[in-house]
Amino acid sequence: MTRRRSALWAGLAIAGLGCGGKADSAGGGADGADGGADGAADGGGDGGLDSGTPPDAATVELAGACPQELRFGTFTIDSNEDYAAVSGAAADGVVPTAVLTELLRSGDCTIWRRENPFCDPPCASGETCGLDGTCVPYPTAVELGTVDVFGLLQPVSMQPVNPGAAYFDTSVPNPPWTAGQVLTLRTGAGPSAPVRVNAVAPEALALESADWSLAPGADFTVRWTPAPAGARSEVLLQLRIDQHGLTPASLECVFADDGEGTVPADTLSTLIGFGLTGFPAGSLVRQTADHAELGAGCIELHATSSRLARVEIEGYTPCRRDDECPEGQTCNEALERCE
Repeated sequence: MTRRRSALWAGLAIAGLGCGGKADSAGGGADGADGGADGAADGGGDGGLDSGTPPDAATVELAGACPQELRFGTFTIDSNEDYAAVSGAAADGVVPTAVLTELLRSGDCTIWRRENPFCDPPCASGETCGLDGTCVPYPTAVELGTVDVFGLLQPVSMQPVNPGAAYFDTSVPNPPWTAGQVLTLRTGAGPSAPVRVNAVAPEALALESADWSLAPGADFTVRWTPAPAGARSEVLLQLRIDQHGLTPASLECVFADDGEGTVPADTLSTLIGFGLTGFPAGSLVRQTADHAELGAGCIELHATSSRLARVEIEGYTPCRRDDECPEGQTCNEALERCE
């Protein structure tokens, strides 16, 4: 079976949430009252609490995602149609282009734009162009020591892999959890005291249809099997239809997990009006999220059940070759669209 990556695009954060402090100071020490290296010596898979008692899924703190400008690190536990994985990384800053510009907010939906800053003269090695047109240091990857995840069906303990100090485990079963279980990620030594962030394992997401047909001037409604009563998940719709623009716009909608969400016609028309290039990409993600302070920034954990969608837009044909275009049109290979 083809292995497909979860379509969680970097930088499309849930906006407006503050970054709270949740340093792991249980028992006054980095390893908790027992002094154990994993903080769960008395009860493996217990959510990472030193007491061995897992947190209550109904009341465990879930602070949501980091603000974009403070997102120093992201970890994701994802279960999609083909496989499951735990992955993440952290840095000592934020790449300027990861901070998106809000172009439009309507109901549950927001249109974001990735900026393309220009610096003259060009930035030196180890620098990048900031949003104000001046060169700034490029964020450096940081190691967080051993990163453990508790509450999964299979224990996960990860070491950083260089270059990039990336963390990952692709050996977990799919799904990697029991829905409703509290999941806890705890870092080791890093740019701050060890921190702990939580999530609640979501139910597997089931779409009514993975074929999305979009048309300017028409609402687009997506449907899925709703989460059980009391679930703490939300559903994130992501849509990219301008893959090769200089400042691509993208759409993000955050819906209540009640089985249905609608992108308003005017919002969809505005998105299409910003440009169509390349092959449209869409995803629907059921998730829970939490964040904590990491140095001067923020680290977040997402537990996600993600599904990719096949996206068609009325009147638009993406392409790689001329023979993929309607009669009378040719393929603009640079923009991957028929013209």
